[in-house]
Amino acid sequence: MNGKEQLTKELQEVDFALVELGLYLDSHPDCTKALAMYRELQEKSAALSAEYEQQFGPLVAGGSGNVDYWDWVATPFPWENC
Repeated sequence: MNGKEQLTKELQEVDFALVELGLYLDSHPDCTKALAMYRELQEKSAALSAEYEQQFGPLVAGGSGNVDYWDWVATPFPWENC
């Protein structure tokens, strides 16, 4: 597994856990442990997304920080060439 594949896999795992925790928190809104875990995973997801975008380009069209060029179309899309 190359670096892009590994980073993509880790980001997918964290984002999946965020969805699951969100569903749990819908029915357990007072669970401080789950809320703390959710916030921790949000930070991890943001860091992984930033790392991915720095190395491989934007994950989503709005993820580009480039103000001079629409680089969303300049690199392979995230689901291509993993």
